[in-house]
Amino acid sequence: MKNIKHIKKKWSLRKKIIITLSIPLILFLFFYFSIILLFVSKDTSKDTPLYVGEIISDTLQQPLINNFGHSTTAMEVVEGIDLSGKIIVMTGGHTGTGLQATKAFISKGATVVALTPDVELAKNNLDGLPNVEIEYLNLLDIKSIDAFVIKFLNSNRPIHTLINSAGLFSSPLHKDERGYEKIFAVNVLGHYELSLKLLPALKKANGSRIINLSSRGHRLTDINFEDINFEYTKYDNFLAYCQSKTAVSLVSVKQDELFKKYNIRSFSVHPGAVPSSDLFTTTFKSYASIFQVCMADMAAKSLRVFYGTELLNYLRKPKNEGDIYKTVQQGGATTVWAAVDPQLNGKGGQYLEDCNIAQMVPNGSDAPFGVRPWALNKQSANQIWEICEKMTGVYFE
Repeated sequence: MKNIKHIKKKWSLRKKIIITLSIPLILFLFFYFSIILLFVSKDTSKDTPLYVGEIISDTLQQPLINNFGHSTTAMEVVEGIDLSGKIIVMTGGHTGTGLQATKAFISKGATVVALTPDVELAKNNLDGLPNVEIEYLNLLDIKSIDAFVIKFLNSNRPIHTLINSAGLFSSPLHKDERGYEKIFAVNVLGHYELSLKLLPALKKANGSRIINLSSRGHRLTDINFEDINFEYTKYDNFLAYCQSKTAVSLVSVKQDELFKKYNIRSFSVHPGAVPSSDLFTTTFKSYASIFQVCMADMAAKSLRVFYGTELLNYLRKPKNEGDIYKTVQQGGATTVWAAVDPQLNGKGGQYLEDCNIAQMVPNGSDAPFGVRPWALNKQSANQIWEICEKMTGVYFE
């Protein structure tokens, strides 16, 4: 009888331990599959027919022949490339797709200067990686931009590639200290100002590139030139994001036009649809509670670690390649390709995706790939450049 009681007590203890350990696992599985179901429930890609519409013939947007594509990773892009001695300055190089780009660059000998408003987070994410310098920079804080620019220019070093990768996604209407709509202020104005002020270091490289992160979201809207700050127009947070990405592409067009005489070329890049990106976490930090930020961060990490991207693609079954989700490793590939591939020597002003020059499709097209003409229009590029000059007070020459 004593032995039976002892066994029961022993089993009872094991049972308690098993139940105790099972509770967080069950909660995590519930959380993880809730994320998956949320993405799947809002997805329409499986109902989107294969695009067979018009492809616009354009001399600028002519795809190249190479071995890369939609599923290429950042590390695959740099195979066989030596980046020793190259200096790459990058916003957003410490999280998500930007972190993958950073890892690819330093694996081939480059030095990456990672610009971040969260130095501690950058130190944690970049810990142990060689040839990485972390510098504070807040794209909404002009003083921090100036402080970094002065420090870097005083180092008398060149910049071989400037990558403007940081950004905000759709969020409630907020204005910066100047009264400018925050998404536009971060995604467009901050990077415009940083790029222009770093021009002396870009010139010093005698052959450099500027890579600006756009998005396929640009397909949804042209620029509302009459009301960029939503003073009179009803605010739509997603359209505000999409407008900023159209503007990013247009800024790239104008940068390339103005800077190519210095052997500086500019490109805009669509990294792909990356559900495990840290873009949502970064955006939440600008307005949401700590709980929401933690949940967004946990969701992104869960999708990365537990093959969430692959599971989502299996459940969604998109017909168009442009609708296939990318991992962060794949999402960093086109940025890296734009920065280092010799096929782009002598080129500039193009919109890139899937490690290639994107095809052009009509404005209003439902194609889940390609660039819309309004994002490359030279007259619009002139307009957005003038707006950036007036809004920042920073003028070219």
